[in-house]
Amino acid sequence: MKTLITLLYFSLLLPVATAAQSKQKAEKDFVNQLNSILKNSSEHDHWLQTGTMTIDSAFAINKAGILSLTVRHTDDDSSFVRARMEAPINKIQRIAYDLYLILEYKTDEVTVFKSATNSNELIEDHKTNYLHIGAPWPEDMKHQEKLQKLLDKLLVFYKN
Repeated sequence: MKTLITLLYFSLLLPVATAAQSKQKAEKDFVNQLNSILKNSSEHDHWLQTGTMTIDSAFAINKAGILSLTVRHTDDDSSFVRARMEAPINKIQRIAYDLYLILEYKTDEVTVFKSATNSNELIEDHKTNYLHIGAPWPEDMKHQEKLQKLLDKLLVFYKN
């Protein structure tokens, strides 16, 4: 009887543990692809920014399901501006491609924080319905498709 109870206990816990590992893998794969694209956008991630972009805090997903990124744009005169973007994973509509690869949202879900020139303090600047991932690559359609597949796998864990 004790063996039966133990077996029942593990059969109930195994799917939960497997789902947690699968979610972690889906998050890791998605974030790794985002960071790969971003790292290859060496000049800048958005046309409104000037100077060289460096990554202060790479793409990451927190426990609340918020995707975030912090970058620094440094001009030739060494002045810099920091920018941070945060948005919920579960609200991403699709991966889009215009001048940049972007995460597109149905409504203004992306909060953009910016610093004053040469300041590290980030202040909420505006909200928008897209999050720029990075500058285009010659083979961006391939990256867009791969990222969309990874997003689809991830959203399974974030849909209510």
